[in-house]
Amino acid sequence: MKSFPLAFGLSLAAATTVVAQQPAGYRINLDLTHVSNDRVKVVINTPVMQEDQATYVMPSVVPGSYSKKDYGRFISSFKAFDKNGKALKVKNDGPNLFVISNARQLARLEYLVDDTWDAKQDDQFIFQPGGTNIDAGRNFTINHYGFYGYFEGYKLLPYEVSVEKPADLYGATALAVRRESATRDVLTAPDYVTLADGPVLYARPDTASFSTGGARISVAVRSETGAVKAADISQMLRPMSEALTKYFGKMPVPRYQFLFYFPSLDSPLSSEKGGYGAMEHSYSSLYFLPEIPDSARLQSMVLEVASHEFLHMLAPLNIHSREIGDFDFRSPKMSQHLWLYEGVTEYVAQQVQVQAGLITPAEFQDRMKQKIDKADTYGPAVSFTEMSRRILEPPYKDMYENVYNKGALLGLLLDIRLRELSQGRQTLRDVLLALREKYGPTRSFDDDALIPEIVALTNPEIGTFFRRYVQGAEPLPLAEYLGKIGWVYQPTAQSRIKAFGNLGFAYDQSLNQFRAAQTQPERNAFGLAEGDVIVAVDGQALTMQNAEQLLRPLVEPATAAAVRLKFRHGTGPVQEREATPQEFDVQVKNLVESVPRPTLTQQKLQDALLKG
Repeated sequence: MKSFPLAFGLSLAAATTVVAQQPAGYRINLDLTHVSNDRVKVVINTPVMQEDQATYVMPSVVPGSYSKKDYGRFISSFKAFDKNGKALKVKNDGPNLFVISNARQLARLEYLVDDTWDAKQDDQFIFQPGGTNIDAGRNFTINHYGFYGYFEGYKLLPYEVSVEKPADLYGATALAVRRESATRDVLTAPDYVTLADGPVLYARPDTASFSTGGARISVAVRSETGAVKAADISQMLRPMSEALTKYFGKMPVPRYQFLFYFPSLDSPLSSEKGGYGAMEHSYSSLYFLPEIPDSARLQSMVLEVASHEFLHMLAPLNIHSREIGDFDFRSPKMSQHLWLYEGVTEYVAQQVQVQAGLITPAEFQDRMKQKIDKADTYGPAVSFTEMSRRILEPPYKDMYENVYNKGALLGLLLDIRLRELSQGRQTLRDVLLALREKYGPTRSFDDDALIPEIVALTNPEIGTFFRRYVQGAEPLPLAEYLGKIGWVYQPTAQSRIKAFGNLGFAYDQSLNQFRAAQTQPERNAFGLAEGDVIVAVDGQALTMQNAEQLLRPLVEPATAAAVRLKFRHGTGPVQEREATPQEFDVQVKNLVESVPRPTLTQQKLQDALLKG
């Protein structure tokens, strides 16, 4: 983030009289105690305007998100006043801009803010971790850019936000906060960029914390049914945090705040299309994840998402371009380096887990295979740097999710190539730490200069890699590079698998039932028809808590053992059938497997990559 020292001006009136100006900046009152129709009132004492006309900006796009949000559409009853309470003329210029006349007289703004989580989940719906929740008396999820903006030209003035709140709600945040009373918090930030980077989760207190690598790691949880506890999430996160400490040598930040919102499986807030996830910030991350009752599945989900978001404290916090360091919330110019911010972050998140033993090498390999599969769905390859620059435009905006797939594969292949060219003396981690040392949170790089700088730090051949696969659109050399670590890659291959046939399962939330899906009686060993209700597996009644344990072996059997299934067709009686998995010859797309006997060179490179 970019900040600058604020100088307070002094003017002389006569030779001996000094008159101090009012402190510059924004003083905001946010009233969470009087909520009407899920709307919160915002009152802003404004900085002194030097122009006759001022434009108040609500963000169109925010850092860490690569689509237009237009937060101004959630603002209503917008009014501007002078110091005597006289209304000033205001007109709208699009959804996000409020243009105020006679602005030299401006003293105060007042308006109402509606939440985004309750909005219709259409193409304009804001992904929950980047939005706002107003649930009077229970929860307020505050992404500041959803509540207030800044005046054009006055973005870097300080902010003070006084929050009037219910006494039984606690506000967890990475921002500086004074808890002046049970019903009043005061949040401060040196500028709008910093303020927008520090979300707050107000909920009944459920927090935990631990220390690792010189950093204090805090966890706050809002679980709608109380099924998920902060203490449990903290225990899940601790091994991953310690693994990151080992990877970095020490934590890149002195503190970090995890903010978790867990909707129940039948919550009206749950994503209609099953979309869950998180959004990163410099010293915190905000999560919207389902209350999965199976503790093993819950832990797997939390670690998978949190390991990625946590690693953003390296990039873009410590390694970022000017486009991010001084973000333009109104009309942003996007950086060309999503391959770094999201792709390399996703790769390192997986690598850290396998090196720490949190996942096995086989699981790491399978995750890379899944990324190859997903990357294939995006059609003809495009330049990743060009896609990044134009990510807000069609057709590139529909390619964003590929940064987690092809972007991660770019990280893997780049790491392999760096290790190979240096005979193991230099890794992708070394390059990232060197860039962190040079730049850090307050210094940005020039967008066009990063790749040449990486090449200068490493080897001229790395320039060829970038020109062909990152800046260019050549197909990734998966077979060649994965072969260097003793993996075989084939775009298509014949294989034999054990299976009960074509069989899947879907959960009917309204009836709390698991049903057979994507099948027909003649296509699976149990004779299940589409929609048949699964009652029990091997004598165990099927529940949400044990569903993963009982159903996974039916989809991916690990042994040839027989399985006895109880099910019901429509309103008929419960039936019971036993079947054993059969072997099938199938054509596998994007086969990735380990060679039976890797060479010494392959094994050495694989061990260095996966064991650290």
